[in-house]
Amino acid sequence: MTKIQLIIILVLAAIITLIAVPRGVKISHVSKAEHAALTIASAFQQYQVDTGQECSSIENLLSDPGVSGWLGPYISEKTTHNPWGGTYAVDVKSKKIGIPVGDKAPDQYEFGGPEEISFSFDTSETMIQDKSTTTDESKVSAEQTN
Repeated sequence: MTKIQLIIILVLAAIITLIAVPRGVKISHVSKAEHAALTIASAFQQYQVDTGQECSSIENLLSDPGVSGWLGPYISEKTTHNPWGGTYAVDVKSKKIGIPVGDKAPDQYEFGGPEEISFSFDTSETMIQDKSTTTDESKVSAEQTN
C-alpha cells in the first residue's frame, strides 16, 4: 500500500467518524433524557400513592416535605439533571415532567417543542389506560371462550 492510499483511507475514516459520532451522542442524550423524565414522572405517581397527595415539586421527591406517608427519597439528585446540563421541570397544569423552555437542551426537546421530551404523571390517566387494557383483555377472553 502506498502512502497516498494510506492517507486516503485515514481521511475517509476521519470523515465517517465525524459524521457518525455526533449522531450517536444525540441519540444517547435523547434516550437518557427520556428515561430520566419517565423515572421522575413515575416517582410523582408513587409519591401520590404513598401520601395520598399530589406532589408539587421535584424537590419533594428528594427530601421529606413533612407529608404523612412520605417514603422517599423517590429519585436521586443525579436524576434531576438532564444530559445537556440543565434540569427537569414540572408543568403542573398539564401534569407533565419535561425540559423547561430556556433550558440548556436543544429547543426542540423543551416543553412545546416539536420533539418535546415529557411524560405525564397524571394518575387518573394511568387508571383510564389500565381500565381500557383490562376491558380489551376481557373482550378477547370472552371471544376465545365462545
